[in-house]
Amino acid sequence: MPLNGYTVGNDTSVDVNGPYGPISLSKIINFEAKPKTNSVEVTALNGQTDEMLIPKGWSGTFEVERTDSTLEDFWAQWEADYYNGAPQLPSAATITDTTLENNGSRTTYRFTKVQLKLESAGKREGGKTVRMQVSFTAQRRLKV
Repeated sequence: MPLNGYTVGNDTSVDVNGPYGPISLSKIINFEAKPKTNSVEVTALNGQTDEMLIPKGWSGTFEVERTDSTLEDFWAQWEADYYNGAPQLPSAATITDTTLENNGSRTTYRFTKVQLKLESAGKREGGKTVRMQVSFTAQRRLKV
């Protein structure tokens, strides 16, 4: 629930659907998404410059505390398919980001045509949890 009018991380939930079906991640620790743009500058003969921003999709990262093999199983299947010559499912994943707003409503965005990349399967250390890292790119982010 929002705190003193501010959105805090606890107000957000993230669901990931991969090319093989839902990827159930029980301990997503953080999530960040950034728009990608291409900047085009046009300078007229009078020296005035206009800048145009052209959307180029989205990129982002999230971290997961490892509670089971779900994320590694997804990556193992993707890798096995690649080496077995199976057709890669182009951008078949989606990510849904839902935030609880101050007024009690929910705002939901869906990232489409997502490519997921396991950046780190996590560092194994005695007495510590294993934090995994995933990056992604998406063609669009649509308000649901």
